[in-house]
This record gives sequence, structure tokens and C-alpha cells, in this order.
Amino acid sequence: MLAVLIATLPLLTSRRSDHDTVTASESVTPAGVPVEVPNTIEVRCEPTGIVVPVASVRPQRDGLHIRVVNSLPGPTSVAVGDTTGWSSGPITVETGMEDVRVPVPPGVLSIGCDIAGVQDRRQVNLVDTPGYYETPTLACDEGEQVVVNNLPIEPATASITDAVRVGLAAYDPSGDGLTAPRGYPSARLGDPTDDPVVAVTRDHDVVAFAHVRGAGGSTSAPWTTIVKLQACSTRFAPDASAAATTTTTTTPAGPSPPA
Repeated sequence: MLAVLIATLPLLTSRRSDHDTVTASESVTPAGVPVEVPNTIEVRCEPTGIVVPVASVRPQRDGLHIRVVNSLPGPTSVAVGDTTGWSSGPITVETGMEDVRVPVPPGVLSIGCDIAGVQDRRQVNLVDTPGYYETPTLACDEGEQVVVNNLPIEPATASITDAVRVGLAAYDPSGDGLTAPRGYPSARLGDPTDDPVVAVTRDHDVVAFAHVRGAGGSTSAPWTTIVKLQACSTRFAPDASAAATTTTTTTPAGPSPPA
């Protein structure tokens, strides 16, 4: 009898040890520890619809990063918009995986992809926990601002900065200090948007926003018109000869789309 008990003791000890190993999982997140919001969101465009696995995402220094997985048989278009009217416009994505970056402001976003001719959309919260985003504004009060509409770009050009230099030649002969509106610190000209805008800076201050379009109001090159110039009149004053063929009004600051 004693021999039988001794023989079974190692077996009982082994079973207890195995049970402890299974239940003491190190992968369980401790209670009260917040889940980190990702800084890239995956969007899957599938034949049955769009799939967005998370409800919130945070931006990076140059905007919202999206990893699009297109499992459709051909190209699709992805679009991002927010409740203020900002829109990326349609972004063509081929079959497979592609990374997209958009300078959309933080807030409640709508992300969609075209599936069988229908935009299937999901809402996502863009939470700017790092505090990267600042609304682009002019370095002057509203009473010091003017708007000039429909400045021709002749000749048309594929470079948006060259287009603004040509269109503003009568206003700004130097043609220097042309950048992307700095909503995000690392924003870049050419990021997807349905309102291409170039900021004009002087001594690190933004003194004008030039809203640029192609033929027929297109949001892609070649660029033919500055449809709206918002400027600080004290820093970037239109001259009489240039203004003679344009419409000048006052407007609030900010790179808002043309009316």
C-alpha cells in the first residue's frame, strides 16, 4: 500500500504544476490599464463590405495613417471626411495592400470604400492625444483680411508651388515661403484633399492661403487657377492692377474651401 502511494505522488504533483501554468497567463491585461489607441488604422475593402476593426485611432505628425487592404477584384476608391466638411476626395487604391496618409483634422470621421459602385462607410474617432493638430490660421485679425477670386495661372503647370508663384506674381514677386498649411507639423503639399491649398509665409507667419484648381475645377494638376486667395492685407496687399480683373471681399481666416 505504501509503495502505491509513493508511486502516484509524482503524477499528482505533475498535474498540479501543469494546471498552474495554464491559468497564470501573462497575456491578460491587468484591470484598470487603458488600451493604447493605435496610430495606424486598417481598413479592409471586401466584397461583402468595409471592415474597420477599431473605433478609435490617433494621428501621427503628418496626419492620419490608413492601411488599406483591398480584396476586391479590381481597384477601388477610398474617401475620408469629417463633420466640418473636410474631405480627402476619392483616393484610388489597387488590389492588395496600400498605405495612405491624409491630413484630416481630429474628430469624428467617416471612412468609406467603393464596393460595387456604392460607398460603404464606417465612423471612426480620430483622437489627437499627442496634440499634433493646430487649425491653420492667418497671422492677422479678420478685419485685416481680404479675399481675391479667380487669379489665372498662365501657363498651367503640374507643380503646385510653381502654379502659386505664377498666379501670385503681381502680388508677391519673391515667390518664396510656400508650404502646406500646417495643421499637422509634418504636413506635405500633395496630400489627398478636395481643396488643395498652399500657405504663403513671411518671417514664419502665414500671410495668405492660395486655393488652387485645375481645368474645370479639378483638384489635380495641371493647375490653371487660384480660385481664392485669402490674405492679410497689411502683409500681402493686392495691387490695383491685379485686382482689376478679380473680385475682392473680406473673409474669416482659415483654409476653407471656396464658396
